[in-house]
Amino acid sequence: MSRTEYAAKNFMWATISTILSTALGFISRTIFIYILGTTYLGVNGLFINILSILSLTELGVGEAINFSLYKPLADKDEKKICGLMMFYRNSYRAIALVVTVLGVLIIPFLNILVKNENGIPHIYLIYLIFLFNTVTSYLFSYKTTLLVADQKSYLLTNINIVVSVITLIIQMIVLVMFRNYILYLISASIIALLKNFYINNYINNRYTYLLEKNCEGLSKKETSIIISKVKAMMFHKVGDVCIYQTDNIMTSVFINVITVGLVSNFTMIIDIINRFIMGFFNAASAGLGNIIVTEDEKKRLDVFKKYDFFAFCFFGWTSICLYFLLTPFITIWIGADNLIDNITVALLCTNYYLTGMRVPLANIKSAAGVFEQDKWAPIIQSIINLLISIVGVIKLGLPGIYIGTLISSLVPNIYRPIVVYKHIFKTSSMCYFNQYIKRIFSIGICVCIIDFIINQIFINMYIWFYLIGTATICLLLPNILLIVFFRKTQEFQYAIYLRTMLLDKIRRKV
Repeated sequence: MSRTEYAAKNFMWATISTILSTALGFISRTIFIYILGTTYLGVNGLFINILSILSLTELGVGEAINFSLYKPLADKDEKKICGLMMFYRNSYRAIALVVTVLGVLIIPFLNILVKNENGIPHIYLIYLIFLFNTVTSYLFSYKTTLLVADQKSYLLTNINIVVSVITLIIQMIVLVMFRNYILYLISASIIALLKNFYINNYINNRYTYLLEKNCEGLSKKETSIIISKVKAMMFHKVGDVCIYQTDNIMTSVFINVITVGLVSNFTMIIDIINRFIMGFFNAASAGLGNIIVTEDEKKRLDVFKKYDFFAFCFFGWTSICLYFLLTPFITIWIGADNLIDNITVALLCTNYYLTGMRVPLANIKSAAGVFEQDKWAPIIQSIINLLISIVGVIKLGLPGIYIGTLISSLVPNIYRPIVVYKHIFKTSSMCYFNQYIKRIFSIGICVCIIDFIINQIFINMYIWFYLIGTATICLLLPNILLIVFFRKTQEFQYAIYLRTMLLDKIRRKV
């Protein structure tokens, strides 16, 4: 299959998986809220963030190995692949041990991190279950990188679809029958463990050379290259964690864990939309790696521009929809008493857009192994985020946390294009920034027009009519403006061509 066909197949299965898990996830979340309440949602989000910080010990080993696999996979160099995976296995075993030790050391400080924890029974047991899930994922799931690098992530997606459906159904049954959060977590842990065993055996059977006992390790030179990239990735990982995994912790410490739960309802919907879109971009990421090792700079840039335009279309449109539709949807779904302020909603949606526009840059950077050139920038970004967020939450409350995230998000949106264009495309990044400004301008116009229409027509309507009317405007107007602003660009013309080609293939199959 071609790179486009692999990407389309990966995206198709990722979309099916997201649709199924989203439908069941909404049902499960609704049952969860009505049976256990918002407090436990806050605990979920908080512990996930804490353990994500512990995952700093991973230090980007996965991404460095992923980059290193592209060439040997293209060359069918089984010995090199085997050596890389052996290095990966040993690294992740060490990481699992370190995470376990650090995780246990955090236990005495849980009463500081979880504000109002007196109302949550068995808080330490709950934390240990989360820690167990994290550690076992390092021990068993490292081989999935091989499928992803080999452009066959759809095989992994098929397994995850089945497991996700089974997990959500069993968790819903446990909630309804026992109303017990501990059993809810344990049931998911057991299924995840069985899934990891199965995937490990599945990959061993598919790539039988991984089981060879005389598998040669990497040379000192190859190991030093990977270690060099891991050291650079360490800075990126630290930056990412300080930016994306500290909001819930600060909310719990400075406000309370219930507010973490309220915000999590909004971020869950944002994450669902993000998973749909990332299914497309992740499906094509291995293809980018293949392009990097087989094509010249001009071809790389041509592909990237189209890739980046899709990011703008998807993330720009959905950020507009989320801004206008999140609050009425939450109101209908679980009630107006589960809302957060409009300023925080706007900040969440803006951060979602800024993060989304970095996806093409991050993916091609990772595919090309460009880690060392900008390793200090994420540290600067994280310092800005933490300082502004701490001052912001003290002065402004919840919105202050996300103001820090927003301001710090501007840093990589400025430096990353410069690095990518200089080291991968060997050209100036000015054309990228010109397009970036035009796109922000078009989104701003769209938001102003939709806001004017809503305030003139829908503002006093019954909530269901308000949601339907607003959704209709959000569906139509951004797409109309997209055509008006960008119809003459090569990227838009390619998007039309690709859509036509995919529709033709679907019609032939039907």
